[in-house]
Amino acid sequence: MENNLQFFLTPFEEYMLTDNHPVYPMSCFMLLRFRGRFDIDLLSKSLQKVLKVHPLLCSVAEKTRSGYFRWKPFEGAIEIRYGVFHAEGINLENEPALKITLEERPDQQSDFWCEVHHSACDAVGTQRFLEDLLLEYSIQKGFLPPEILLSREPVNPELLQHRGNYGRTLGTFFRNLPRQIWGLERARTFLFNRIISLVPQKPDLSKNFPPSGYPAIFSRKFSDTETKQVREFTKSAEVTINDFMLYSLFLAMNDWREREKIGGQQGRLRIAIPTNLRTPKDYSMPAANIVSMVFLDRKPHCIRNTISFLRGIHREMRHIKNCNLGLALIYGLTVYRKFFGGYSKMINRNRCWTTATISNLGLLFSQTPCPRRNNRLFFDEELELTEIHSVPPIRPQTVLGACASSYANRLMIDMQYDTELLNTVQAKKLFDLFIDYLLSVSIKT
Repeated sequence: MENNLQFFLTPFEEYMLTDNHPVYPMSCFMLLRFRGRFDIDLLSKSLQKVLKVHPLLCSVAEKTRSGYFRWKPFEGAIEIRYGVFHAEGINLENEPALKITLEERPDQQSDFWCEVHHSACDAVGTQRFLEDLLLEYSIQKGFLPPEILLSREPVNPELLQHRGNYGRTLGTFFRNLPRQIWGLERARTFLFNRIISLVPQKPDLSKNFPPSGYPAIFSRKFSDTETKQVREFTKSAEVTINDFMLYSLFLAMNDWREREKIGGQQGRLRIAIPTNLRTPKDYSMPAANIVSMVFLDRKPHCIRNTISFLRGIHREMRHIKNCNLGLALIYGLTVYRKFFGGYSKMINRNRCWTTATISNLGLLFSQTPCPRRNNRLFFDEELELTEIHSVPPIRPQTVLGACASSYANRLMIDMQYDTELLNTVQAKKLFDLFIDYLLSVSIKT
């Protein structure tokens, strides 16, 4: 299918576009680490074929006379970059939403970097695109038969025109209205609560490029024993891994600020959590951004290493899910755009809106129909997918973005941090505290 999109950006897509900044690009990153080498010509050929069914990735955002943005096909071709990975962000009005870099490292290691603008795609969409690309490559290589694709639900590009509906109809809107009223209270707290950044300094936004070394990432792959320990603890505590990650990050941030002797700020620590808004019908949709955000706020003096604090997070997250409060932000953005025509006036980078961001991608590539050895996927006889890393974007004064994922039955934690506001030593201390709390089961009653 040709990229002949002519529809407008959804409110959330346009918000992500408007909130992009040269120093803080609205880029999501996914790194696939392989043992082995790619056939470069076959990989390029596979990419061009797969992009035809994922048209948002090869589109730009064009501003119309009405002031709104619409998706427009990129006139050039997306080529794979070869060499050392270096990210500079994506100017979506001039560049396509996707950049790919293949970095060949010593000892037959290959790093496949995927950078995608968050307006066009989220982590779920990125995974589907990468899965399609690697399967196509494996077929082109002759490692897998073409019939293997019959075991998967094919992508349907026609669904893109419904990507902003989130399964809503007029009937479901009125049925869910009583529950959505709770979203009004959360909207009030989002707007009026004073949020504390991890550090009192503000970033320099005068530059036209991200800082050196962007994105700066720490990673920790849990052992089989550690992964089992986390899963067994959350099960025994009757909470989710999401709940436990939020709990651990609140404690780590609070402890870190005390150890760094950062105080004097009045307000709350806030963690932003992306929420997947896909319905069962949306899982055959091409790569797209079908998420929203919810937020948890906690006063520093209320953050305690206790089971009651953990269960309080669990109750709030369960309430958010039961009431589908992820839609509250979507409704708010829709109304705001209707009355004000865009989001430029709403975005205030001199104010801290979020202390940190955290997401959980769950089991990655768990349904990919490829041979496995020791739970790792093979896309060619000599091409083994060994690790997967992913991080969300970070915004001005949102000093870190953490992400959890599982591959080959092992938990991975990745954290991108703001080198404008934290040095490497400070960031490593914060990351280590986060990991320590995730591996601790000595929670007070």
